[in-house]
Amino acid sequence: MTGSTTTSAAWTALVRHRDDGIAPLGKLLTDDPGRATRLGIEVGDLWIDPSRQQVTDTTLALLADLADERSVAASFQRMMDGQPVNATEGIPALHTALRAPGHEVIRVGGVDVVPAVHATLDRMSDLATSIRDGRRTGATGEPITAVVSLGIGGSHLGPALAAEALSHLAQADLTVRFSSNLDGADLVEALDGLEPASTLIVVCSKSFTTVETLTAAQSARGWLAEGLGVDRAAEHVVAVTASPERSEAFGIPAELTFELPQWVGGRFSLPSAVGLAVMVAIGPPAFMELLAGMRLVDEHVATAPTLRNGPVLLGLIDVWNRSLLGRTSMAVVPYAHRLKLLPAYLQQLSMESLGKGTTLDGLAVDTPTGAVVWGTAGTDGQHAFFQLLHQGTDVVPCDLIGVARTAADPRGAHQNLLLANLAAQAAALTHGRTRAEVAAGGTPPDLVPHRTFAGNRPSTTILLPELTPSVLGQLLATYEHRTVTAATVWGIDPFDQWGVELGKELASRIAADPDGGDHDGSTIELLRRYRELRGT
Repeated sequence: MTGSTTTSAAWTALVRHRDDGIAPLGKLLTDDPGRATRLGIEVGDLWIDPSRQQVTDTTLALLADLADERSVAASFQRMMDGQPVNATEGIPALHTALRAPGHEVIRVGGVDVVPAVHATLDRMSDLATSIRDGRRTGATGEPITAVVSLGIGGSHLGPALAAEALSHLAQADLTVRFSSNLDGADLVEALDGLEPASTLIVVCSKSFTTVETLTAAQSARGWLAEGLGVDRAAEHVVAVTASPERSEAFGIPAELTFELPQWVGGRFSLPSAVGLAVMVAIGPPAFMELLAGMRLVDEHVATAPTLRNGPVLLGLIDVWNRSLLGRTSMAVVPYAHRLKLLPAYLQQLSMESLGKGTTLDGLAVDTPTGAVVWGTAGTDGQHAFFQLLHQGTDVVPCDLIGVARTAADPRGAHQNLLLANLAAQAAALTHGRTRAEVAAGGTPPDLVPHRTFAGNRPSTTILLPELTPSVLGQLLATYEHRTVTAATVWGIDPFDQWGVELGKELASRIAADPDGGDHDGSTIELLRRYRELRGT
């Protein structure tokens, strides 16, 4: 959807509604005891409760009007139909096709892409199964017992999150690790204790020009060659890429290359061959369950009405918080150790998608867009940054994510305390504690101001029954579609990422010519001191 967001009738009505004032959250909940029951939405197995967001029925109705004006539903349909919604690159953003059933027909340029998707999944399954049952051997005949996946950004964050979140499904005699950082220590750690003869390296790079990943791939190939010899090392490297000609030039033949469709953005690529290491870790059936969970949410977002559409409603509330209430950041706090990588994954998904200052029309946006996303696992976060959430000068909306059941705690001793903490933090953020309440507890008068909590701090609760592959897929797809919803309202392209290119270009130039004459004074001094410390 193009055109100005803030000149629309729905936007004007939202501004007027905001300026009229919204009752505090505590009052909204007290005056409407059934608010959570009424506003809560079930999306597959997820229960999403926005009742602690500072919205009324009027707010939600106006946000629904805004979604209609900005053609949110039609935009999703265009995306899922394979139309070129990534406007600046002129290509589709068809990650939903990665989890489409085999009988569905989705055409790009007149070609049905679904058969190729399933052919890739079949090849992935064949390789993963052969590794898991010990049939896949390396150059010396030893079974492959370790897989190290190299990639950065979307080629790392989603797979690493999924493997961690579903680690309870891992096969004990298999090691699956990930390496992303250009710092060599990361790769050394990933290879530590492994044997070249039993290790498979997966190089994930859509363009196969990513400097960080190719540098790691060259070093990993050198490690293999030291243990196996140059010729044998080649049998231990596979590629995932949209540029098979480049991976072949690197020395990886077609039979060891898994093609990533050009129309899949990196941060949406977990269901593609980028997830190969995840499939090895949890097994093909579980990986297909992950995709089925994502598909369930795809169908929900395509059919549910706006105010009962979980991802769309969350995206609209994000717009409300960011653009109309001026909230500059959002904290994500999963009360689940195995979801500890979720905030990092969402940083890329949200901030790379929504960190845009230019509309699809090429004009400057006329309202603030993407918020800063940050967070960590609770209860760790409570002892780190919750002080700021409760008593800081910025109001930070929060996502508080809980899990009801876990195999690690079948009797619930830990889970009961975890959920008690989640519920307590949500209540404390909502209601706070007044001066009178603090004083009534016997607090000395001079300490009363320090122990007072303003409250009225918004949060959304997302409750999962357990961390199964399907439930994880549902959670991730919900965040995907939530992000696309906000982008559609703002009229920006959530599928490109030109902002990462300038730094990469300059890094290549500096690495190639550190003494170049066009560096600024600060760069020259930094490089001089670096060379001095290196003794070069």
